[in-house]
Amino acid sequence: MVISEISQQIAGWVAGQRHRIVELTARLVRHPTVNQVTDGTEGECQRELQVLFEGMGLETRLYSPEVAPVFRSHPAYFPGKDYTHRPNVAGVWKGQGNGRSLLFSSHIDTAVVAPGWLASPWEPRVEQGRVYGLGSFDMKGGLAASIMAVKCLMELGLRPLGDVILESVVDEEFGGANGTLAGRLMGYNADAAIIPEPTNLAICPATRGGALWRLVFRGQTGLAFSGETIRNPLYDAAKFLVYLEQFERDRSKGGGPAPWYTSSGELPVIPTRAAAGDLASPLCDVGPEECAIDVWVECHPGTTEESLKEEILTGYRRQFGPDAPLPEFQKMIRFLPGSQVLPDLPLLPIMGEQVRRVTAGEPAFHGAPFACDAFIFNLYSPTPAVVLGPSGANAHAADEYVDIESLCRLTEIYAGIILEWCGISDGKGEGR
Repeated sequence: MVISEISQQIAGWVAGQRHRIVELTARLVRHPTVNQVTDGTEGECQRELQVLFEGMGLETRLYSPEVAPVFRSHPAYFPGKDYTHRPNVAGVWKGQGNGRSLLFSSHIDTAVVAPGWLASPWEPRVEQGRVYGLGSFDMKGGLAASIMAVKCLMELGLRPLGDVILESVVDEEFGGANGTLAGRLMGYNADAAIIPEPTNLAICPATRGGALWRLVFRGQTGLAFSGETIRNPLYDAAKFLVYLEQFERDRSKGGGPAPWYTSSGELPVIPTRAAAGDLASPLCDVGPEECAIDVWVECHPGTTEESLKEEILTGYRRQFGPDAPLPEFQKMIRFLPGSQVLPDLPLLPIMGEQVRRVTAGEPAFHGAPFACDAFIFNLYSPTPAVVLGPSGANAHAADEYVDIESLCRLTEIYAGIILEWCGISDGKGEGR
């Protein structure tokens, strides 16, 4: 059977199994798997996935990240997390020959529930060609598509020559990435990996990095009745906020580094919280002694945490002078470095070919407009990772949804990539 005939079979299977793709996505959404920064509630869903993987005949393992070799001593480990009842799960579909292996790595945890949901975030709603629910877009829909791609090939009687690994990890949100690290240390590595983060079917060989800091400004409170020197840190914080707004505009004027970010240099700087004064007091008649601003700052691959901090402070000193009061930088989560794969990675043209075939349009190749755990693969493992996921909207916001048509297309794309990358077995271990 030639590849074109197989592609037609895959397309027909996906068209007939649309309801199963939607239902699997909905099943995953029904599980509250909220990342609570130091803890989480992923366990029940991970155990259900293990049962699903076993039912598919995969070689399956459910394990705590803590059992991974050298987990806590690894340079990419970030402390302060509790993995009690938060296991990773992996399933391996063994190949029939010596083909290249492929890993689909998804995170099962979600962000916290944002205000404004019209219904329960864990009661999936199917409306207007969309599945609404917390994590549907980021990234349970992509996980479902990777599982259904494997089911598709199995039910069509096709088997790849190389191994295919399905992985669902815990603790990715809020700069987690320890779950992803544990997978690499447990040996679930491959010749290439695809991360189904939401990309609107764009192929993203690079991801941004970022830092979340608490900027603390200190001052002297009171009233200067006797000539005391008073410094209100709110003024210093306000000046710094105004500067950050301009800093974001200035650094977003040009393009980013080649080859993946040349079309857009846009890098968000997002103040997320500000606090000053005694909020429990019914009345404050003096200024605060401390003002804190939490801010998320993104960066391109190749930027370090120290160089990002220095870039911010250099511009501030230039604008307000060398003696301008500077904040104390307190790290809120791990620094997430940006990362990228080499432009000649052989997986990329295969991904492009499959996107073109399924969508009948030219594939978009660019750097992802977000940070994620791809850096664990690209900086700390032998497995290069590319991001490709579904369309949708409202990630980390109320009424998050994933587009059903894009999930079906993604399932078909993933199945095609598996066969092109891993090779096709004829059932006797011979390739076709």
